[in-house]
Amino acid sequence: MFAFLNKRNKNSCRTKEYSENYGILDSLSNVGLVRNNNEDRVTTIVHPKNSNLKLLAVADGVGGYENGEIASNFTITTLQKWFTNLSEDLINNSKYISKSVTQIIKFINNYLYIVKSYHNSCGTTLTCAIINDYNTIIANVGDSRAYIIKDNEMKQITRDDSLVWYFYEAGDLSKEQIRFHKKNSLITKYIGPDFNVDPDITIISNYDYDGIFLFTDGVTDCVSDSKIKKIVTTTKKDCLAHAIIEEAVYGKPPKRSPKGKDFCIPINGKDNASVALYLKA
Repeated sequence: MFAFLNKRNKNSCRTKEYSENYGILDSLSNVGLVRNNNEDRVTTIVHPKNSNLKLLAVADGVGGYENGEIASNFTITTLQKWFTNLSEDLINNSKYISKSVTQIIKFINNYLYIVKSYHNSCGTTLTCAIINDYNTIIANVGDSRAYIIKDNEMKQITRDDSLVWYFYEAGDLSKEQIRFHKKNSLITKYIGPDFNVDPDITIISNYDYDGIFLFTDGVTDCVSDSKIKKIVTTTKKDCLAHAIIEEAVYGKPPKRSPKGKDFCIPINGKDNASVALYLKA
């Protein structure tokens, strides 16, 4: 199985896999079948002094060739440095981390806002999760997503900063119709275009989930929530990242879309696809 996946995912980038008695930390990114470059960046790391403290993040660059890569790469690299330089006590203070991750995202945003004067549209989405001994702090800007699974039930815990998510909250679209809508790519907030940005912060207890998953829209546009859940609940844990990206890039698209001129069938592999995940033992 792995030989087959590695052959087909020749444009994939795996940042790290970490497996011990307490769980699996893994990430994978694939350029897809249409684009020539990968503007997604992912990371899954543990703190250098305490492997129970973890950072997961996905960033989907906005702005086309080079510009998106500059933004997503700077965002992930800055987050990694911020996390590894924090003390264990500070990371275990969930209120402090909520404020601190907001501040570092504001710094990243304002830096990219200045850089965009040289690189035109230079921005990125970001979904990150900081796991301490008690809680998981999730920060989100844009339409990348975080999901949790508990007792084989999967739930999205971030909201999309997008036009179609507004339609969904207004009751004009169902959750499943979002990925079929022709305006699905129109995001209403991301890091970089404006001076100052406020990420959405969510704090959940570590007892509230068995696993956490972060996806860029190259996954969630092409794979339904129900399909993701099926993959997660039927696939070996150490194969999950591969299986999800395999479905997003090479899976069969739906046979039909919702009726109406505003909808079309999403094409698998149309975008870069990335996943970062943590599964408890």
